[in-house]
Amino acid sequence: MGQRIFFWLLPFAIAVCGMPCAAFAQKVTLDTVHVSGRTALVSEVHGRIEEKQSTQLVHVISRASIEQAADITVADILQRVSGVSLLQNETGIPGHVIIRGMAPKYSYTAVNGMPIPSPDERTRYLSLDFFPAAIIDRLEIYKTLSPAMAGDATGGRINIVTRSAPDQQELSFQVATGYNQFYLQQAYTGFDNKAVQRQSPYERFGPDYNATGNDFSKGNLSFKRHTAAPDLQGHVSWGKRFVSGKLGIFATTGVQTLHSAADGFLVLQNNEPQVNNVPGITDFIKRTYYQTSSRKYFYTTLDYRFNPRHQLRLYQLYLDKTDMETRNAVDTSLAEGRTGPGTGRIAVMQRARTLRQSLEHLDLQGDHLLAKGFTLDWAGVHSTARGNAPDRAELTANTGRILGADGQVHQTPLLLAPLERTWMHNKEWENDLHVSLRFKPALLKQQLDLEGGTLLQYRRRDNFFNDYLFNPAITSGNGQPFTGIYDAVWLNDNGPQNPRGSVNTAGTYTAKENISAFFLQATFHTGKLNAVTGMRAESTVQHVHSAASPDASRYNGIGIHYRDWLPSASIRYALSDAQAIKLSWYKSLGRPSLYDITFFNMNYDDYNIAGNPFLKRSTASNFDLRYDLYRPGVLELLQVTAFYKRIADPYEKTLLGATDTLYPIPANGLSYVPAARLTEQLRNYATANNYGLELAVIKQWGAFGIQANYTFTASHITQTKKFKQREKPDDPASGIVTVTRTQERPLEGQSAHLGNLGLRWRSPQHGWQMQLQGVYTGRRIAEISGWYNLDNWQRAYTTLDFTVRKMIGTRWQLFAKAANLLNAGTEIYIKGTLPGVPGQTFPGHTILERSAHERGFQVGVQFNTR
Repeated sequence: MGQRIFFWLLPFAIAVCGMPCAAFAQKVTLDTVHVSGRTALVSEVHGRIEEKQSTQLVHVISRASIEQAADITVADILQRVSGVSLLQNETGIPGHVIIRGMAPKYSYTAVNGMPIPSPDERTRYLSLDFFPAAIIDRLEIYKTLSPAMAGDATGGRINIVTRSAPDQQELSFQVATGYNQFYLQQAYTGFDNKAVQRQSPYERFGPDYNATGNDFSKGNLSFKRHTAAPDLQGHVSWGKRFVSGKLGIFATTGVQTLHSAADGFLVLQNNEPQVNNVPGITDFIKRTYYQTSSRKYFYTTLDYRFNPRHQLRLYQLYLDKTDMETRNAVDTSLAEGRTGPGTGRIAVMQRARTLRQSLEHLDLQGDHLLAKGFTLDWAGVHSTARGNAPDRAELTANTGRILGADGQVHQTPLLLAPLERTWMHNKEWENDLHVSLRFKPALLKQQLDLEGGTLLQYRRRDNFFNDYLFNPAITSGNGQPFTGIYDAVWLNDNGPQNPRGSVNTAGTYTAKENISAFFLQATFHTGKLNAVTGMRAESTVQHVHSAASPDASRYNGIGIHYRDWLPSASIRYALSDAQAIKLSWYKSLGRPSLYDITFFNMNYDDYNIAGNPFLKRSTASNFDLRYDLYRPGVLELLQVTAFYKRIADPYEKTLLGATDTLYPIPANGLSYVPAARLTEQLRNYATANNYGLELAVIKQWGAFGIQANYTFTASHITQTKKFKQREKPDDPASGIVTVTRTQERPLEGQSAHLGNLGLRWRSPQHGWQMQLQGVYTGRRIAEISGWYNLDNWQRAYTTLDFTVRKMIGTRWQLFAKAANLLNAGTEIYIKGTLPGVPGQTFPGHTILERSAHERGFQVGVQFNTR
């Protein structure tokens, strides 16, 4: 009900805010704004000015706006941007961004304009909860590109501009604590993270070593319940200029420890549906997640102004994030001998996972005025991203079903099941060199700027995978009764069945990527017209060498090379001082990550994840038209934007059945590798069309203000899918055959409706600020199925946050935030009703997955000398 009210209220609010208002309690005109000092530079006004003057379509979120909303990470910030939605992890933490219905793989993140590598084991893009809000000066979300920008951004480009040295000495710190409501109702279940062995026996003792049971810890599979500790976060920052203002230094460091949780269920399906594509439901899994995320970061920047003609800047950034997750699950079979609740076979599972990710980023940049009209900009970047997931394991015990002497089938007590222990880690290096030369000829009254430049990017990724399998010993007539990890007895003298592990698989690989880009750009500006046009060329060379592959003689080394020509043109025409029209067209590409083009195939969560060496890049033509109205000055805003994208060879995550093929292997004629079980793989599809409309409004009535936006997005893609039917549909005794049907659907992750409504109240004379923020995310495809009418959809949801701040004097602030006030969670469903499935509350649909997320609260204090 709350979602419906929010959805209908939002267009009304936008309409009301867009109407003229004759009277303002406090009317301020900023037709001409002079920006001076760091306070102004980070203000909302400065961000609005950048948006207004930019020829590109860009949203700028200032540090002042970030502080007012008490945001913790970049992901928290992006939820307020029009056309943007986020994907959440199992415990409801937002991370990956969807821009205009384009999945995260179609966008990229830059820091101070330069690309960065990803510590994620499977993706090129980063989870934006990785970046703390405390290091950010402003956040820029580009929805159109110029030739000077990397072309791998069909969705958009997110540029994180980090803080710089202040003009005056500045010292600030912040301390906050909080709690998740989930842990007011039940205890935290965790394991000893210190017991997790960071390296497998293979790495510790060498490739010829035969591991024994003594080489594996047990403490990380011994789970204990205790009261959850409060969330803690804090940071301290300092900056100053020296040497008569020539040398600037700024540094900040901080830590965060946050607890999250989720409670829900998962319904498992057969590898393939039944006749008429009726899903075959096999299991109902009740599961609870407990997660602790610890972050630490250190950031410094130095700049030196030799003179007005030459300047150097050095940025150093270190981020470290560790997630410790426990999952308790009870799996009840809905098929094997089940005659009613509690009668099916039962499995009890406890999973321990640790994931540590880090990023080291060093960026040296220079600006030089070589001569009148000639400027040179350059940047040299070295980055290292690491991801380490050591000793991933799930301890499982099953009930058995045996025939008793009375002729009845009886369930046994819990019996120990086989155990897998997996080590994965990856390291990605990236070196970038960017050079651009600008020339402003004396012709045309200095109205023409010419720019040319290059970006040379080298990236290398090393991935390691090792897996050990333990089989339980038979200690009783039916198996081995389960009592705990310390009492477990395994075959092979309590050691693994494969003592040397399984390193020589496609999961152990080295991958390299070289990107060479060149661009030419012309900018023409008059009093009313600004135009940017030019050409960008990008050459991509990728190579993967795996330890093993389905056809070692042919595919151990995978080489891919392509070149893209990416023209673009953007125009801004000022209708008046307050109004402007912006028109843009650009070509872009979607570049698969290095993992995507490997033969890696592993059981990741609820099904297998497989790479696809035959995956093609996607290309797109993008069109945008925007009307801007700012009044008075930039305090209030009305934006109306229309966009259209035509995407060739889009690639999307697809769920494949057991008999589906993953890729062709030429051996003794053309044969194919079957998926063997339910598997997720990226697949190319036919040309897609994506179009939509964005409305954004900011309106002030004295101390009260409204910030609202609404986005409608529609996309169409035609997919050939499989359908099971009787050979003779009118004869129920005829054989079962699989035929193909075409189905039109939207793009994966695209919501038709997105809405955002923020209500703000400020009383500067009393030092109070309050903000209520609601975000609506419409339904979207979560996973594409290769079977007709069986796509998995995520249900629409609404989140609501409230923030309050109180100034004490001129330097101290108290703040509090309540997040997810509506207890919004995640529900994944398929269309149609299936009988006998527990937990169903969505008429006409079958919920396959539900995760309930609770409210979160935080309070804190902030001090700042600025």
